[in-house]
Amino acid sequence: MNFKDLSIEEKKQINELLTKYSDSIGGINFFLQLLDDIKKEATFPLLNKSNVYHFSKGKVSWSKAIYKDTKLLLHNYLKNMDKDEKYLSTVKPKEKKNIDNMMRTLKPVEIKVRSKNNADEGFSFNLIDITDEKNVKVSLSYKIIFFYGKDFAKQALSFKA
Repeated sequence: MNFKDLSIEEKKQINELLTKYSDSIGGINFFLQLLDDIKKEATFPLLNKSNVYHFSKGKVSWSKAIYKDTKLLLHNYLKNMDKDEKYLSTVKPKEKKNIDNMMRTLKPVEIKVRSKNNADEGFSFNLIDITDEKNVKVSLSYKIIFFYGKDFAKQALSFKA
């Protein structure tokens, strides 16, 4: 997803979300430091068996272990969905079943981000957003923090309506 290609309303919504997140952990620099630290890691942070990842300004914790094959399937799914919105309708039944199982597995995962400063409350989000049984998707927060990267977040945070 390219931030420039989004509608004004979507840009406002993402800006508000990221501003709220960054304010809750100590500011924009703390939030961008989180994104930097995640990208610098040799192994994907959410694969830690302890369900905790410490970054330079705080920690990220999650409620359920995530395994490498699940992460690979998730990121492959996200890449394909970014290229083609109708990706799910074109996949083979076996691959569709694998994606459905991955979504069910990740559905209860809640990710919490806290700063080292105890005065800041931090933020949390679910990895999977469910509006109804037929509309299950990966949360925008997860995509921005763990998939899109720092440039997307910088553009969103600096957006002025």
